[in-house]
Amino acid sequence: MINIKRLGHVAITVPNVGETVDFYEQIVGLEVSERDGGAVFLRCNAEHHCLAIYPGEERKLHHLGLEVTDGDALEAARNALAQRGFHPHERAYAEPGHGEALCYLDVDGNRIELYEGMRSLDQPLQPREIRPLRFGHITLQSIELKRAAAFYTDALGFRVSDTAEDAVIWLRCNQDHHGIALLNAGHAKVNHYAYDLADWNDVKRMCDHLWRNDVPIIYGPSRHGPGHNIFIYVPDPAGNVIELTTELDQIWDEERYVPLDWPNEPRTVDVWRGLPAPPNLLAGDGRDFDDWTAGSPIIGAGWHVLQAGDFTALDPAATLTTPTRERPEFKIDIPRFTIAFDNPLDHVKAIVTADRRFATGNGLSVAVDMAVDVHGTEGNPFAADPDDPRLGCAAIALIDDSTGMVINFEISNRRVMALRELFVVTAPGGVGSVLPMADPALTDLEIEPGSWHRYEIRYDPGEDSVLTPGPDRAEWYVDGELVHQIEWVATVDPPAAPVIKPIRFSVNMAIFTLLDDLPDGRGGILPGLDPEYRQTIFGQGVTGRWRNLQVSQAGEQQHLRT
Repeated sequence: MINIKRLGHVAITVPNVGETVDFYEQIVGLEVSERDGGAVFLRCNAEHHCLAIYPGEERKLHHLGLEVTDGDALEAARNALAQRGFHPHERAYAEPGHGEALCYLDVDGNRIELYEGMRSLDQPLQPREIRPLRFGHITLQSIELKRAAAFYTDALGFRVSDTAEDAVIWLRCNQDHHGIALLNAGHAKVNHYAYDLADWNDVKRMCDHLWRNDVPIIYGPSRHGPGHNIFIYVPDPAGNVIELTTELDQIWDEERYVPLDWPNEPRTVDVWRGLPAPPNLLAGDGRDFDDWTAGSPIIGAGWHVLQAGDFTALDPAATLTTPTRERPEFKIDIPRFTIAFDNPLDHVKAIVTADRRFATGNGLSVAVDMAVDVHGTEGNPFAADPDDPRLGCAAIALIDDSTGMVINFEISNRRVMALRELFVVTAPGGVGSVLPMADPALTDLEIEPGSWHRYEIRYDPGEDSVLTPGPDRAEWYVDGELVHQIEWVATVDPPAAPVIKPIRFSVNMAIFTLLDDLPDGRGGILPGLDPEYRQTIFGQGVTGRWRNLQVSQAGEQQHLRT
């Protein structure tokens, strides 16, 4: 049997080593003990390190350090793992501060380092406002929960402390209630890692310290059910989630302890309040997709460029400028459109879409500050108003793939258009059909080119009775003022059931043209400027900027403006 003494340290890879190191020193209270080949090692007590930070293109787990008692224990571990078919992998990275080590991969591909003895340093720690006692535990998202748990229990000798149905397993290697927790996620990723604070007073001091330094607490303070530890969760600058915790249960009687199977519900993880963890915390992301206050790469951080088959929704001439701490806004700049089609794909010059989908539920609101510059439309071949949003615009768009419902705000230099479209042709299970429809509404509002305004779309699904479907409702607001509204009922063979309602919307930042004919929903058309797609690009371009995105669902707000 392998005897793991404790979880000794965690090592991460981040693209922004300097900024991340500064955070762990100034905010978490760690101290740099050594630098080696671009990697930085930090400690919170006399031991050489509890955290290692390595440079890399993306944030991820570099390795998890499991300490064994001595060289004999390490060799015993090698032999025991070999008998189960696990053999060491090459350890081709620098890590000073401890004795001999062996590296293995768990069943999810995480690198596990078994090592003997972390070196102690004689040099006293520098004063900090607050600092943790030690590295506490890690939570890993797993591809296959039971298979992952079997690796740690059967191969490494961990014991099951508690479970939450088929969602979570908490494992221990010593008296601490858990050193590793495994989440059933269908993919492998670090969810969070934890540092232990001395007591509840230190939690309060840490909360004050975070507030003074403008670091958000994304969950807590509260107490977990499994382990009964008090917790807060905070993000680091690379997007990792850190738990700062105290009062974790100690299990001293191995013979008599019986694991509990907790219900998979909010009250299990938040005993005091019963609040669900934020979606980004469940995903292992320190910052939510719409929180750019500390900067964000956007793509790969809750957003992606829309891909539809072979079509990539980004003009090759486009430049994306991502948010920084100093300028937390996202910009798409297309000086001159270069892509054109002879079909409705021609509308799209760029779409950056959120990974998450938002259930319409009892209603949904999406608001964002936008500034738009359109250029090259003065000499358009249609003799149209240069400020006509159909020639080129930036947009905030809600799209429901299940029904084809689209609700947009489209902004040019001076004009603002509210647009609702429905592209569903037949309803699931319906015997009739629904005609495609678009109803663009050019508002009376006039704005200045490049000026910032706040645009909000509100969707309300209405209330359906047994025989009468409630009308859907959409409202468009600019700087808090209602500029357009519409109600509708979409059914198969109206007014018969089934009623067609959006299920979940994606949120999209986009640049469009809208030059062709549009269906009016009654079998007719709304004449466009270029129905044959002959001159859809003629030298025009658009620069769109977005900031302070806010998505709110009825009864729940996803992100507060800062």
